This record gives sequence, structure tokens and C-alpha cells, in this order.
Amino acid sequence: MTSNADPVRRTPRYQSLLSELRSGQKTVLLDGPISTELDSRGVTMASGKARRVAKDDPESLVQLHVDYTNAGARIITTHTFGGTRDVLGREFEELTRGAVDCALEARRRTGTEDSVIVAGSLAYHSAKGPGKYDPTQDPEAWERDINDKVDLLKSAGVDVLLLEMVGGPTFTAPIIRAVQANRMPFWVGFSAKEVEGHGLRVFDNAATPIDDALPGLIQLAIEGPEGVFKGEGDSGVDVIGAMHCKPAELGNVLEAVQAHGWDGPMMAYPDDVQEWDPTTYKSVYGNDPVDVYCTHCVNWRRDFPKCSLLGACCGFSVKHIAALDQRLRMETPDYKTESL
Repeated sequence: MTSNADPVRRTPRYQSLLSELRSGQKTVLLDGPISTELDSRGVTMASGKARRVAKDDPESLVQLHVDYTNAGARIITTHTFGGTRDVLGREFEELTRGAVDCALEARRRTGTEDSVIVAGSLAYHSAKGPGKYDPTQDPEAWERDINDKVDLLKSAGVDVLLLEMVGGPTFTAPIIRAVQANRMPFWVGFSAKEVEGHGLRVFDNAATPIDDALPGLIQLAIEGPEGVFKGEGDSGVDVIGAMHCKPAELGNVLEAVQAHGWDGPMMAYPDDVQEWDPTTYKSVYGNDPVDVYCTHCVNWRRDFPKCSLLGACCGFSVKHIAALDQRLRMETPDYKTESL
């Protein structure tokens, strides 16, 4: 563990990308989903293979990262979503380090060490279905676990930590504190959904309005616990945005992020899951055509000038990222020089 007085560790390649994001003039692409794309390639969630792929079939994971990079993504997300010591047991360290190693190997193979960053995925969300998304641990045990994971991802060599599908204050706040204590840069991706008659609610907690959850969490991300970074301090947060939201709702989440105190770079990556069966790990997707997906992304970029980081989540694929890359090349004259 480091001290709050220590500088946040930003690698040169990350600093370069962050400068592009902060300028607001350039669009940068994230990759797309890992688990659902592995599933479509036969490394299925139902069989348990997807969870263990970094150990049992690392070449499949490396190739997926390579495919996203070749499609135009400049952020490789590690296959560590939701994987903690409590979830993975004795293989926690091996699977976590293995996932980071696969991302680093993909970057090496594509010759993009100077331009592509590796983002370590952090989440508390489980795949057990509505009402069962929270960790089974009590908050104190969860915070110890997430501190272990943050420390492991940092030592394994990620450039930035990516908080995904968060929003419930009880389990989101410990992740933010853990990242800040390790002095790593981080991005926050809030997830929400529209509940009929009740407006936008935290995705995994329909009882919590997003307007209740975001103010405190955004303040914590910016100022740290008890305001230790308030003023000139560096909390490490560089990007906040919306992810794993339906396209029709994502713009409203971005508006809420800005309304509740965030004025920096933003990100947007929607999901396309229409139904999810937690007993079989099977999903039904909306199968949005690539042109519809691309239009959503272009519109978010237009409507939110600070939303310069675009990607995709569950149900989308490599072909969607490739299509968005091509769309931006056609519609943005200097986009090609912004890419790899």
C-alpha cells in the first residue's frame, strides 16, 4: 500500500492517451466485451471455460485481444471482471495474472506497446441475476478482497484500472478507495436502467435512484475519503462515464454524470443484452446492426463533446468496433492519424 502523498502512477503511453482524451478533439476506441465474445467463439460461460480461459486456453484470449486491437481499439480490457479471491478461490492470483499476461502479449504481438494501454477490469457485479448481483461477502471482507485485486493488477502491469458496471454505493465506494490507496489512475463506468414509473435506477439495485447514488460516488472519486484530495490533490480519477446501459438510456446516464459534478473526459459503451438466464448463463441479444450501433456512438460523441472514449459491452463484438473505426475514419478527416 502506498501513501496518499505519493504521485499517481501514470505510464508514458497512458499520459499520451490521456492528453488526447483531455483535448476533446480526438476520439479513442475501447475494445468490446470479453466474456460474451469468448462465448460466441466456443469458450463458453456455461461450461466454466470462459472464467478459466487465461489458464486453460490463453491463446483464445490473446487472439481476442489481438482482434480488437486490429479492429482499432486502443484500450485492451483484462479478462478480470468480477474475479476476486472469494470468487476464484485458490486460483485467484494465477487467473488474474494470467489475464493480464494475455493482454500484454496481445499488445506485444500487434507492436502497439507505445500506443495501446491495458485496463484492469474491476467490478463487484455477479452473474447470478436480479436481486443477487452484490457480492456474498460483507462490505468489510469485500474491501479486503478488492484491495488484494487492485494490488495484484497493479503489480502485473496494467496502465489504468477500469471500474465497470458500478453504481451501488455499498460496494462501489470500496473499489474507489482501494484504487486511490494504490495510487493508480482509474476510470469509472456507471451502469443504470430505466425502471418504469421510477426513472433511472442503479443497474444492480432497482431501489436506488441514480441521482441518489452518483453525487456521493463522484465526489469520492474526485476528492477521496474525507476530502484528502480536495483542491490541488490528485485522486487518480481521469474518466467517468456510462457503460452496460441500453443505447436508449445511456445518454441520460451521461447527463447525470455531468449534472452530479464530473467535468472531465467521459466514456460510453452500451450493451445489447435483452434477456439473461443466470441458471444457464445464456443471453438473448438485440442483434443491433453495426450501423445502428455506430450511429448511437457518433451521436453521443456529438451530443457530449467530452465523451471522447467509445466502445462496446455485452452482446456486441469485434465487428462492431471495426465498423465504428471505419465510420469515424469516413466522418472525421483526421481520425486516421489519431488511431494506431
